[in-house]
Amino acid sequence: MNSISIILFVIGVVILIFSLSLKMSNFLDVRKIFLEHFSVFKGNTLQLISIFIVPFLFSVGTVRIRCVDREILNNLNIVLSILIAMFFSTLSILCAFEDKNNKNLTYRQLLKETFNATIFEAMICLLLLFISFITLFIGEFEQSLYLQIISGSIYYLAIVAVLNILVIIKRLKVLFDNK
Repeated sequence: MNSISIILFVIGVVILIFSLSLKMSNFLDVRKIFLEHFSVFKGNTLQLISIFIVPFLFSVGTVRIRCVDREILNNLNIVLSILIAMFFSTLSILCAFEDKNNKNLTYRQLLKETFNATIFEAMICLLLLFISFITLFIGEFEQSLYLQIISGSIYYLAIVAVLNILVIIKRLKVLFDNK
C-alpha cells in the first residue's frame, strides 16, 4: 500500500474520531450512549471486568494464535450484517414495550437501559463492520504490527459484542416477564 493511501486513511480516522467526540454534535455525538451504558455497571465491578476487560485478555491470546485474514473478515461481515438488522428490529420491539399507564419506575428504567444497551450494541457492531471493511479494502494480511493491532481490535470488539448480547437477552427476558 502506498504512503498516500495510508495518509488518507489516517486523516479520515482522525476526523471521524474528532467528529464522534465533539460535544453537542447533532449527528455524531455518541458519548452519551456509551456513558449511559457504562453507568449500568456502576457498583458491579465484576460484571464490568467480565464484559470489558476479560475480552482484552481473550483478544491478545487469540492474536498470538492467529491474526485476521480475508476468510475471517468475510464471515464476520455476514454475521455483523445479521446482528445489526436484529438490533434495529429489537429497538422497534422495545418501542412497543413502552406502556404509558405503567407507573413502575423500575420497569421504565430497565426499559430505557435495555434500549440504550441495544443502541450501544448496534454501534459496536457498526464500528466492527467499519474496521473489518477497511481491513478488507487495504488487503494487507502479512504478519505485521499493524495486522496484530487490527486483529486485536476486531477480536476485542467481537467478544464484547457477544457478551453484550447476553446482557440484552437477560434484560429482554426480565422486561417480558414483568410486562
